[in-house]
Amino acid sequence: MRKPSERDPVSDWDRLREDISGFGDLSARKSYYPELRQRLQELEEARGALAVANGQLQSVLNAATEVAIISTDRTGLITLFNRGAERMLGYGSEELVGRSTPLVFHDEREIRLRGEELSTHLGHPVEGFDVFVENARHGGSESREWTYVRRDGSHILVKLTVTPIPGGDGEFEGYLGIAEDITERKRIEQELSASRELLNTIIESIPNPIFFKDDNGVYENCNRAFSDYLGFPKERIIGSTVHDISPPELAQIYHQADLELMAQRGTQVYEAQVRYADGLLHNVILYKSAIERGNGDLRGLVGVMLDITDRIRAEEALRESEKRLRVIFDTSRAGIILVSPEGTISFANQRMAEMFGCTLDELIGTPYPDLLQPAERATGDQRMRRLITGEVDHVTTERHYLRRDGGDFWGYLSGKRLENDDGSLQSLVGIVTDITDLKTVRDSLESEKERLAVTLRSIGDGVISVDTAGRVVLLNKVAEQLCGWSQEEASGRPLAEVFPIVNETTHASIKNPVDEVLATGRIVELANHTVLVSRDGTERIIADSAAPIRDAAGAILGVVLVFRDMTQKKEIEEELFRARKLESLGVLAGGIAHDFNNLLTGILGNISMARMIVAEDHEAYPLLDRAQRASDRARDLTQQLLTFSRGGAPMKKVTSLAHLLIDSATFALRGANVRCSFAIPDELWPVEVDPGQMSQVVNNLVINADQAMPEGGVLTVRAENVPPAGRHGRRVRIEFIDAGVGIPEKYLSRIFDPYFTTKQQGSGLGLATVYSIIRNHDGEIRVSSQPGTGTVFTVELPASDIVVTTEEPDVDIHLRGGGRVLVMDDDEMVRDMAVGALKLLGYDAVACCEGEGALQLYRQAQDENDPFAVVIMDLTIPGGMGGKDTVARLLEIDPAAQVIVSSGYSNDPIVSHFADFGFCGAVNKPYSIEQLGAVLREVIAGSTGIRRV
Repeated sequence: MRKPSERDPVSDWDRLREDISGFGDLSARKSYYPELRQRLQELEEARGALAVANGQLQSVLNAATEVAIISTDRTGLITLFNRGAERMLGYGSEELVGRSTPLVFHDEREIRLRGEELSTHLGHPVEGFDVFVENARHGGSESREWTYVRRDGSHILVKLTVTPIPGGDGEFEGYLGIAEDITERKRIEQELSASRELLNTIIESIPNPIFFKDDNGVYENCNRAFSDYLGFPKERIIGSTVHDISPPELAQIYHQADLELMAQRGTQVYEAQVRYADGLLHNVILYKSAIERGNGDLRGLVGVMLDITDRIRAEEALRESEKRLRVIFDTSRAGIILVSPEGTISFANQRMAEMFGCTLDELIGTPYPDLLQPAERATGDQRMRRLITGEVDHVTTERHYLRRDGGDFWGYLSGKRLENDDGSLQSLVGIVTDITDLKTVRDSLESEKERLAVTLRSIGDGVISVDTAGRVVLLNKVAEQLCGWSQEEASGRPLAEVFPIVNETTHASIKNPVDEVLATGRIVELANHTVLVSRDGTERIIADSAAPIRDAAGAILGVVLVFRDMTQKKEIEEELFRARKLESLGVLAGGIAHDFNNLLTGILGNISMARMIVAEDHEAYPLLDRAQRASDRARDLTQQLLTFSRGGAPMKKVTSLAHLLIDSATFALRGANVRCSFAIPDELWPVEVDPGQMSQVVNNLVINADQAMPEGGVLTVRAENVPPAGRHGRRVRIEFIDAGVGIPEKYLSRIFDPYFTTKQQGSGLGLATVYSIIRNHDGEIRVSSQPGTGTVFTVELPASDIVVTTEEPDVDIHLRGGGRVLVMDDDEMVRDMAVGALKLLGYDAVACCEGEGALQLYRQAQDENDPFAVVIMDLTIPGGMGGKDTVARLLEIDPAAQVIVSSGYSNDPIVSHFADFGFCGAVNKPYSIEQLGAVLREVIAGSTGIRRV
């Protein structure tokens, strides 16, 4: 391109044409021809020169293939697109010359952003082509990085320089842009920057101090660790020398070492001291290297410091430790050995040699298994091999060793692998302690412990021992059973968890006695009414005491608790108390019933005689009949009272309960709105009972159930056979199950007490009578109840092995008879009634009040040859000889005497087993004339196996 000062041939030609056209006439033109030819010749010469110059310029532009050269006119129309541009962008010049820029090879977003930037800066809109030439319009040039888009769509980064092209008139003809592809250079610069950043990051992250110096010893750079260690900021260090930041005596050492390294080049390692920020001198190792330029000139040096202060201290500590270890090693009472990987002893202390009775030289080199008794060498070698192979890393065991002189000792061996840093075996370390004496003591202790364990297992009390923290150490078998915890489960647990105790009445938790024993050192006993709640919820009344366990010095090592299940004992005590209460009441009831029966005997007998005298259609007969029924009810009441009289026993006979249960229950529920359901197997075992008393049991229990179901319901009577179990033999179980109102828990323990009742009607003797009868039959009775659900009474009676035989039905007994009868009774009214009744029955009766008189009358009758056919004796004569002694003496007088016992104590053993005492029959007071006549008839007829009346 021409400079503005140079002549432009094209412009000259244009001026020439203007000059010629200025001449108006031909003469004027002719005068100008010479000058015209001269100027035309100059013009041709200029054109030739221009063509040469253009050719040379085109050659230059086409040769510049590494850069893109693009020129435009003033409006942005492309006038030049060289081969470098074609190569760089992939477009041909013929495609783009003559077209306006920006074109497809520009990034529209980049142009927009640059335009916004210039618009903001210049204060007027800048867009399109102006974005590229805004600065060049004013005669300057601009270099800037731009993004070009190649024809294949790829992007390249270029450095574009835009300059104006001057014209002949002083104006710019256009603009020239030269673009250099800097994509690869930019990538390399970025990678280099990233590498430098990574290097700086690595250097900064290295914990060791690192520094850089130039060839004059001036610090150029350092990492944070270096500045932190010295206590100077990085800015303070860079640009300074060792003399600026180190004590003079140390700075001189560092400087001299730097000079030597710079002179000799290579690397340098030495130890020195450095003063750190804490003001203390630290021992370091300095690793330094010289840095050279590409031409071999010295650039500077780099140094790294390694603080070895701790290592030096550790080495000193190690030396001290080794010294102490050597003292311990030489003075230890335990034998210490090192065993090589081959299994031989490589080192031992003096104590080891003493234990085996040999010298160290004799011990070194010995295979370890040879130290053991022959019987243990195989297992000893096996364990050693497991250590050598690394299967285990340590072993502890007791070994039986062999001394050099043939003696032996027991040792406790602790062996461990000693490994190198790479995990390979260096040697085995073994420590052997002579435990011969300890083993003897321990064996003795084990024997003692076994004896103690046997003792604990054999005693009937529960035993628990705890430590001073209140945690369980030991339980014996009884304690395991009572608490519900095994020794393994309970060991280590708090005592309160294994041995929870509460108050029997309130169920409030009771403080465990262990704390008080530990605090006071005294023996502590639990209060009464203490209940142990077992693991399964079972509650047991216990008696317990806790005592401290002391060592020989008297210090408390723990606490032992000894406790006993008192539940059964309490039940027995309650049973005994109830029995004694019943017995006391029985004495009173027996006396009342005896006297009352005497009165009833007179009343009932006289009523019976009156009924025999008065015709049934007489107006007095119904009155007598009601009086007799009232007397019968009074007799039933006295019969219940007599149940409690002492010494009484039922008159038992083998009986089938099936008919007794059905008949008695059905009879008791006559007219009631309660229905009875029976579940009684055909094969129910027989029992030996008094049928009359057992009917009374059924009657009372059924009536009790009826009263518990006022709205009606079903009473289930169920019977079953119970096989032998524990202390019980074969039994028959009867259950009376109602669905009534139930019994409150607070009353359950009192329902069998005499005169206890919660009903407005009744005597309170019903269940007490049941209890007494069942007890006298060697049976048991239990009750369970839930208020609102119902009650179950369970009766169990011993079963009999005797088969029940069917009795022949009784035949009619003609009550009237004849003969003399002697009556002995202390009650005058009974005597009068009996004499009167006998006379009505056709007998000749004589009466007396006591035994001596009866014997005298009996001898007299024999002497007069008018003997008595039967004697009726009252069993109990206050202040005189009663029936038992009288009959014995009477039988001495007349072994064939027929004697009937009569008593108000119907359950007296003599009445129940009258034949064993010499009597031929028995009649219970109160009795009617019909009952008296029946007994007399059977006795006189010679039947002594009669029923009691």
